[in-house]
Amino acid sequence: MVIVFAALLMVSHAAAQDVAAFWRSTLARLAAEPVDAVEKDLHESLPYKTYSVEYRSLGGVRVRARLALPIRGGEPAQPLPAIVTVPGYGGTQQGIMLAECQRGYAILQVYPRSQGPSAELWKIDGGEKLTWRLSKPDGAYYQLAYADVIRGVDYLAARAGIDPNRVGIAGASQGGGIALAVASLDPRLKVVVAHVPFLCDMRQAARIEGSLVKTLLDKAGMNDEAHLETLAYFDPLSLAPSLRAPALVSSGGRDTVCPAATIRAVFDRIPSTKSLLHEPDLPHTSSALFYRLTWNWLDQYLRP
Repeated sequence: MVIVFAALLMVSHAAAQDVAAFWRSTLARLAAEPVDAVEKDLHESLPYKTYSVEYRSLGGVRVRARLALPIRGGEPAQPLPAIVTVPGYGGTQQGIMLAECQRGYAILQVYPRSQGPSAELWKIDGGEKLTWRLSKPDGAYYQLAYADVIRGVDYLAARAGIDPNRVGIAGASQGGGIALAVASLDPRLKVVVAHVPFLCDMRQAARIEGSLVKTLLDKAGMNDEAHLETLAYFDPLSLAPSLRAPALVSSGGRDTVCPAATIRAVFDRIPSTKSLLHEPDLPHTSSALFYRLTWNWLDQYLRP
């Protein structure tokens, strides 16, 4: 796994070179862990194939995922493009449903540690994910979660029947923020879609009443410079200048959970091909228009 870092933009007092060095070290440690994937056919009565997946991630922690593959009948068995998707902050609701594999994709729903079915294997010891062990970057929750998703890319890249050169990532809310960050860290991802992404420009979000970042930091008594400095290591605002994949992003004018201004700040720092859909009347919820645009975007960059 080769990770390439462009010059990172200084977005806080944390030096850009420190952020880059932190992620180089983290990803080297991840690469030293064997993937050790176990895949089980679920034999569900569906018009597509589903599998439970479990693999090893940073620190030896095992993570669970779900994989869906289309049934192609008499079509030639060409390697499939793939989409990695990640849940929202609640840990279960995914941005892309498994049934969408029938569009001709492999869909891998990754549940980072302590989320969804992965919580049965490993769970944080109390508190919220955003503020868990936030005194320093090494060991903070999103270091581990981003590694868990990158390990999902490792699994897909090595799996038979998947085209490793046509893998993208998509998500909404927390899943959107993780998608932007992970695509900035892993150049194997060829396209990214992020709907109303969480985790964006957390320093600004920490000052906006009603934002989830401010709510969680205030609740934990961590809305201060030291903890914001740690969050800068995981903020797409810090990482986005390294993003080379085409990025489709959305924001909502009535979204107080993930404020539009924080998303725009990240979007402005993306150097790759990009598009932002801002819907003035959209709260923090799904968008039929953006979902249609999602598939146009993914098809454009992942289809042969």
